[in-house]
Amino acid sequence: MQKQDSSVLEFLEDLLGKGGLEIASLIEKKEATDEEIAEKLEVRINVVRRVLYRLYENRLATYKRTRDKNTGWYVYYWKLNLENAPKILNSIEKDYIQHLKETLEYEENNMFFSCANSCNRYTFSEAEKLEFRCPDCSETLEYHDNSKLIKTLKLQIEELEGKKKGDNGRK
Repeated sequence: MQKQDSSVLEFLEDLLGKGGLEIASLIEKKEATDEEIAEKLEVRINVVRRVLYRLYENRLATYKRTRDKNTGWYVYYWKLNLENAPKILNSIEKDYIQHLKETLEYEENNMFFSCANSCNRYTFSEAEKLEFRCPDCSETLEYHDNSKLIKTLKLQIEELEGKKKGDNGRK
């Protein structure tokens, strides 16, 4: 693939897998049909179509549809379009930060209990209903200190928000 932002390449690899990146790179500079891609990479056409549809669903590929004069069938010419990739990445990151904030709020607003075997972790009200006995191993449920998790969540949020502010400053 052409030199892309490493976060875009990482996103594409997560979305498509390594084989999917190879397919995407074929339509980066020049339009191609699913059959041409499958033939060139020697992979099954349904694998190619799955990758193309995933790209299209994420608005990272476009297609042009023409009718074959001989067969009457439609032929789709696919082209990679990474214009939306930064917006998609930003949206995913924003959702992730929101998820982290919600998790942090839950952790800060609850007291947790677990057994010595760490079978599961329960909120105070759940532990109370269980009479402070683990339903899996019957051990006594003891206070579970989640301060390290809270600290980690705060650091992650701070890091991601700091990165976003740094990105906005460059634009």
